[in-house]
Amino acid sequence: MKEVKNIEVFFSGIDCPNCAAKVEHALNKADLISNASLNFVTKKIYIEYIEKDNTDIIEYINNVAKKVEPDVIISKDELKEEDHHDHEHCHHNHEHHNCECQGHHEYCHHDHEYHDCKCHHKHHNKNKKHFIFLCGIIVLIIAFVLSLINNTVINYLSKGLFIISYILFAYKIIIKSIKNISKGNIFDENFLMMVASIGAIIINEMLEANLVVLLYSIGEYYQNKALDKSTAEIASLNKLKVENATLSTGEVVAIKDVKINDLIIVKVGERIPLDGVIEEGTTSLDMKILTGESIPCDVTVGDEVLSGCINLNNVIKVKVTKEHHESTTAKIIKLVEAASSKKSKTEEFITKFARVYTPVVFILAILVFIVEWLFIDSYTIFDALNNCFVFLVASCPCALVISIPLAFYAAIGSCSSFGVLVKGGNYVEAISKVSTICFDKTGTLTKGNFKVDSIETYNISKDEFLNILISVEKYSNHPIAKAICTLSCTKQYEVYNIIELAGFGIECIIDNKKVYVGNNKLMDKYNLSYNKNNNIGSVVYLAFDGKILGSVNIIDEIKEESFEIANSLSKMNIKTVLLTGDKKITADYVAEKLKINKVYGELLPEDKLKHLENEINNKKNDTTVVYVGDGINDTPALKLADVGIAISGLGNDEAVETSDIVLLSNNMNSLINTIKIAKFTKKILIQNIVFSLVVKFIALVIGTIGILGSYGMLLGVLADVGVCLVTILNTLRILKKEKYHG
Repeated sequence: MKEVKNIEVFFSGIDCPNCAAKVEHALNKADLISNASLNFVTKKIYIEYIEKDNTDIIEYINNVAKKVEPDVIISKDELKEEDHHDHEHCHHNHEHHNCECQGHHEYCHHDHEYHDCKCHHKHHNKNKKHFIFLCGIIVLIIAFVLSLINNTVINYLSKGLFIISYILFAYKIIIKSIKNISKGNIFDENFLMMVASIGAIIINEMLEANLVVLLYSIGEYYQNKALDKSTAEIASLNKLKVENATLSTGEVVAIKDVKINDLIIVKVGERIPLDGVIEEGTTSLDMKILTGESIPCDVTVGDEVLSGCINLNNVIKVKVTKEHHESTTAKIIKLVEAASSKKSKTEEFITKFARVYTPVVFILAILVFIVEWLFIDSYTIFDALNNCFVFLVASCPCALVISIPLAFYAAIGSCSSFGVLVKGGNYVEAISKVSTICFDKTGTLTKGNFKVDSIETYNISKDEFLNILISVEKYSNHPIAKAICTLSCTKQYEVYNIIELAGFGIECIIDNKKVYVGNNKLMDKYNLSYNKNNNIGSVVYLAFDGKILGSVNIIDEIKEESFEIANSLSKMNIKTVLLTGDKKITADYVAEKLKINKVYGELLPEDKLKHLENEINNKKNDTTVVYVGDGINDTPALKLADVGIAISGLGNDEAVETSDIVLLSNNMNSLINTIKIAKFTKKILIQNIVFSLVVKFIALVIGTIGILGSYGMLLGVLADVGVCLVTILNTLRILKKEKYHG
């Protein structure tokens, strides 16, 4: 079986989201591509493909895409739209010097032997486009004025000028449409606009034909401006990127050239470029962009520091512990960017809807023409054609195709700004419908900062009890074991045959005697007789050679924000469930304090899964069950839940890998913010969908009836680019995140 590989590529040359959807569809049907997900906002395509000998996958993707969108360019490196549009005839040779074209354009042949290419053509071509557009407006005004003069010769001159102005406005639309038709890709926005506007000219509606393409061009311009603005705001995580690092020698190098154990200098005001440990200096770090925490974090020698944080006070020297591609910054940016490839059900539906919508509308437009011309006496052939063209102009589904993925991407970007990584639009949609949240206790609702509250021993000195207990617990990474190991002991024993039993404790051998260290379930498992400790907190018993030597009571404080979170979830009518391996008395105490709806204590990992599965099976239709855990021992539950949320996942690779949403800080207030953003995003989506469909329906009805006559086409353009612009601006409200911080 051939190995499936992944590649992430950039694209340019597509200015219509509906066209982008067609490219995605074509790629998914290609033989060598098993899965393709295109994001119109980020200009990226995420592709899974089967490697084939002698096949350049980039060239293969380009060939497939060009069959449905001739102007598209696919590249492994990031492209700009200007690169595609403005460098087609750049003739520089890239052999000797750097060129901003980066070799992406096969016709670039400038000779760099004597000068650098800065591709100044893009400014020239942009000015050229503006000049052509301005000429079109001037010619249109002259044509309109001449059309008011009642003179045959002047009227012919007027019509000629109308056609010239039309060509100046619409030449790109016509060229692109002809290219698409030659590739068999007929039903797109350019084709609809070309047919409608040329049709208007044929029926002698010269002014209306010009106004249609003029208004369309203006609308497209502002639509692209709004889209660029939204993309820039959403992609604020790019601020995390640091290109260079200063070595301890003073040399400035690219971060990709820095190796593990290299010493780097981070000056005041600079971002830490790579993860590491402070070797020299003391300072405070601004970690807000990573975790959402506004309070600076004080660090000193020996403390771990993460890339992306800002050094606030003093110069520090940091020993690098991770290369750039494994750093915290790289992981976060990759996760957020990859999130856009996981589409929600709404996005998937709209993509399929758009594929059939335009051909259906085109057929309906023809039917409108036939019915009105042949069967309704009050309509002339010109009236019927005009109404048919209005129908075509108003029909483009771009408002839905672009605003829906943009909304989910905005939600992901907004969440990332306060330290929450959402791995896809599908999870934004899922958490907006949350009905039940199941919580782990330790490290999630409680601080996880365990401390020994009391020690009880039987027929053994406290010192000897601790000697045996600590000798065993030092082999465990469990937070409770670590708390016990903070106690002092006078000697340690050699420990053999160590077996750690999840949910129970540890069994081992000391001095050829069987030793058990764990909870009451471990004692019960081996039928050991003991006095049960009923104090609130976690209890660890020590049994040596069949006898209980004593117990340690461990307490863990409830987080302050847990009270606020439980109260907020209650107000949202979201049911809360506590699932913990801790003893029932402790679980009940925490649940009572936080007013949690259901509580289950003394659970083994498999018991947690059974209760979680039961909640999932009993949920209402179209709702979701969320599990929140600290990511240390909650992997199965995080995978089973509709949405798995890992708290304090920063630096925890297992949590980041397993969960669907990662709360980077240990403060769970961001959970409430995430739910609010998801619900607000759903509200925006409904508004955009309803608004788009209602306006288009009204425009289609008015266009079909012909109330506005030839001016109906202007309404059709407003129903296309105007609606698209409004939905984009409405979607930008998701980024106004201060509303979630009440």
